[in-house]
Amino acid sequence: MKKRIAISAALLTLGAGTAHAGPYQATLLAALPEFNGSLREGVALYGAVDMGINYQTVGGKSLVQTQSGGEWTSKFGFFGREDLGGGLRAEFNLESGFLANSGAMQDNTAFFNRQAWVGLNSSTYGRVRLGKQIGTGLPLFVDVFGTVGTNSVYTWLGTAVVQTAKGIGYNSDLGAGATQLPARVNNAITYLSPTFAGFSSELMYAPSNVAGQSPAAAAQGALLQWYNGTTYLTGTYNQVWGATSGGSVRNDLYGLGVVVDTGRIVLSGAFNQYAPKLANDGIARVYTLGTIWPVGRNAFRASVVYRDTSGVHDSAKNPAKDSAFGVMLGYDYTLSKRTGLYARAGFIRNYGISTVLLNNNPLPAQTGSTAPELGTTPVTMSLGMYHNF
Repeated sequence: MKKRIAISAALLTLGAGTAHAGPYQATLLAALPEFNGSLREGVALYGAVDMGINYQTVGGKSLVQTQSGGEWTSKFGFFGREDLGGGLRAEFNLESGFLANSGAMQDNTAFFNRQAWVGLNSSTYGRVRLGKQIGTGLPLFVDVFGTVGTNSVYTWLGTAVVQTAKGIGYNSDLGAGATQLPARVNNAITYLSPTFAGFSSELMYAPSNVAGQSPAAAAQGALLQWYNGTTYLTGTYNQVWGATSGGSVRNDLYGLGVVVDTGRIVLSGAFNQYAPKLANDGIARVYTLGTIWPVGRNAFRASVVYRDTSGVHDSAKNPAKDSAFGVMLGYDYTLSKRTGLYARAGFIRNYGISTVLLNNNPLPAQTGSTAPELGTTPVTMSLGMYHNF
């Protein structure tokens, strides 16, 4: 589904019968066939095409490029629904991401890389889905930039896309056992409860689908959320297993999030902790604040993200400082409910041995080594437009 921002997306995750658009959320919901009320039965085609011109610089090297997905991920999808009677509906979603600047698939290993699930939705008993779907981590809209793959410091610091001498990995500065819960989880089985007094919960179990692997799960988790029409609160706990030469290592992931949307301003805050259960691995904590200020056709955005670690060691096995600070600023101009223009500018400042990327621009390597330079500050600026359909 489309990139989801602010309380509009909170409404969408709370279950049937709760979604209603406030002054700011209306344009975000307009093109979502799952939630905008336009599809009672049948199949709807939807998607987004997003293109921008991007400037990036890091370590004295700069790059000007066209870039897909600076505001919305470029994608197309099919959402289907059948009314079975008695408040029960059958639903499915297939969604594929692509790069608008080249036409290439976003993921060469999976055609429907963003959504591929089928399920039942009951107004009385809740919702069950089977297949690739968004998991039980903090919802993507906790980031005021929607956790897009570009132009979001929350995406890169929150998921900790770290470059090391061995390549790029998630939380790889924490140690050999560290990994991350994907935003979209393969083989997932989820249950979303009905809403009661503003509360609802979601459970997820995702088997590895590998014979003889112990444990059988690749990931499992739970999300508890509450919404009162203005304020959204959520807490999540997930376990995900990373593979090492010595076998699978469990990672415990904790998250807390809050979004307040008055219609005139959106305020957002989040806390994440990542703790691999392998001796001598470190722990990472990520703190996030963000805001959206809509003014007519205009919207101003800002987010600040700080990632800190403890128990981290450098390549010589000595205790090391490892933290990073990021800022992203944005401006949107809405031409219609489906089309808009945007500008983005941001940076990530790495401290100690931290080597977090921004917008997939690799850090320069140390002289005579494959290890990235330390103390770098990737910077990005973008101008672009999108059209949702």
